[in-house]
Amino acid sequence: MNDRRFIVFGDLIADCYYLDDKLLGIDGGSSRFNVIANLAGMSCKNSIIGGCGNDKKGKNIVKKMKELNMDTSQIFFRNAKTKAYYLSIDKAKLPKITYNCSKKSPKDGKTTWYDDNLEDISYYHSKAKDNDVIVLDDLDELSLAIINMFKCDKMLDVGKTSQLERLRDDQILGLKNKIKILQLNERVVPYLMQRFECRNLLEISKLFQPKLLIVTHGKDGADFVFEDKVYKKKLDNSANEVDATGAGDAFLSVFIKKYYDNLEQVDYDFIDDTFEEAVKLTSKVVGHVGARGHLYDKLLNKKLEREEQAEELEL
Repeated sequence: MNDRRFIVFGDLIADCYYLDDKLLGIDGGSSRFNVIANLAGMSCKNSIIGGCGNDKKGKNIVKKMKELNMDTSQIFFRNAKTKAYYLSIDKAKLPKITYNCSKKSPKDGKTTWYDDNLEDISYYHSKAKDNDVIVLDDLDELSLAIINMFKCDKMLDVGKTSQLERLRDDQILGLKNKIKILQLNERVVPYLMQRFECRNLLEISKLFQPKLLIVTHGKDGADFVFEDKVYKKKLDNSANEVDATGAGDAFLSVFIKKYYDNLEQVDYDFIDDTFEEAVKLTSKVVGHVGARGHLYDKLLNKKLEREEQAEELEL
């Protein structure tokens, strides 16, 4: 476990939070980066391998990643502006936080976006090791190339049907036996059932043959498929939800870590124990604004603890 790194490929994305066209803050975005942030918070070795815009947004999110113990040494700066999503808080639904998400700035309507460069794969390949674990959250050209090129373990989170709609059948079916843990949002399941004429989760699992298939149902818990078994877990109590952003990322990060802690063995006891831990972390996430608010709280608590210890020594 000590030599295993959890890594992500691809360019950094900035989440820019707005209320009434006023910028509230900027943080790193994208599910795969959130998963790595959570794994870093669990003291796992990690690395971000990709590009970043050479602007204030990019430098800001790299700085925050370093604060969260995310390894940014493999990030290179592009002569471009950092990719950005603009998340405008819906005032009508406060105090619960929901967003209107766009690639266009609410202030000037401009877009800061570019496609990941497939030519970077040669750079990525030279940086990855056989015992690395790659975390993916999309099925674009770059992700498919990475899945097919690298032999190391891969974890995939598919949260939107649009990620599958743009792919041919052979591209989707080509994922078979290449993903260790596959997490699907509940919205994706009916789409796969219809497209591939699957009758149940077991048949969906057979399309991909992961070691573990997870289907998340938000407050209703999750389904798990392993070794031709379907195991349903319900939530006893739902958390006090402020902002659901990053909940699925936190859930997956716990299962990824515990999968290797458990020597890659999946059984009912593993699901029971890991589900309980995953729910605890997810409850912390939804109680904060943003996907990483709980991690910044953790940093603050550590800082306060160090200050208290210093004061005690002075006394």
